Amino acid sequence: MRYTGQIHPISAEYANFPVPLRAIRPIDADMAARAYAALKDPANIRKLGQKEAAYPSAVCYYRPDFLRGVYDAVTAHIRQFLSFDMVETYYYARLYGPGDELRIHTDRGSCFVSVSLCFGYEYSPMFPEGSAWPLWALADDGKGQEQPVSFPFQAGDGMLYPGCSAPHWRDMFLGERCGQAFFHWVPKDDRAFSEFYGDPRKIG
Repeated sequence: MRYTGQIHPISAEYANFPVPLRAIRPIDADMAARAYAALKDPANIRKLGQKEAAYPSAVCYYRPDFLRGVYDAVTAHIRQFLSFDMVETYYYARLYGPGDELRIHTDRGSCFVSVSLCFGYEYSPMFPEGSAWPLWALADDGKGQEQPVSFPFQAGDGMLYPGCSAPHWRDMFLGERCGQAFFHWVPKDDRAFSEFYGDPRKIG
């Protein structure tokens, strides 16, 4: 399998700032459950929730304050896998619904270091209790070929990945709801990354 879409030019910097593609577990089940409850809270949905055309069943949140503690916990956790300092760019969350899917893509420059993190599910007859909605990514097999790798998330599970160079996707969601968040950073390096510091809705 080979990805033929566009890849951001900043991907050349992974040679200087390597980011592994790997499973992580940065938060425990209790923190995941609290985050999931906040995503589903009707008051938060009314006040902070947004809609996206690409995800007709989803409620979306841009930098919600109720996930600030999770962001900090994830940041602390992934430092062990990186050899450089980071600058926060942004985080985003979605409460997915039936039929939502994620088309294969790579990310913008402000997502140089990325984590996707699952908070929990509500199940259905087609997605029974204990099921997982995997995130897929293409990984270099060391022989110049890209091979799909599956990350079957349960609550508290995440994937650390180089967002600008690792194509990733999800098949159609068959459950009732899924809470997921996406956390992003760039290396602390003014030479290559200063344009991505700050709010990526304005830059990057």
